[in-house]
Amino acid sequence: MTQTQPAGSEPTTELSTEPPDDVDSTAGKLVYVYLSSVVEATVDGIADALDLKLIELLPTLRSLQRADYVDRRGDTCRIVR
Repeated sequence: MTQTQPAGSEPTTELSTEPPDDVDSTAGKLVYVYLSSVVEATVDGIADALDLKLIELLPTLRSLQRADYVDRRGDTCRIVR
């Protein structure tokens, strides 16, 4: 699944929402795809949107951070592009 900017927008950039091959967990893939789609979200916003409990989400975010896929500053998370 990819997202592109509408015609006439500058610059034309294609953003991939596909999780990297080394993201193995279902929760990791789900969080990666969600953050790729929204660009930035709070931890609570991710938990609510994906119906994940913090006890599952926080280790998933830490794993994605260690792999340099997610940047987390305070309560805000974003995909590292």
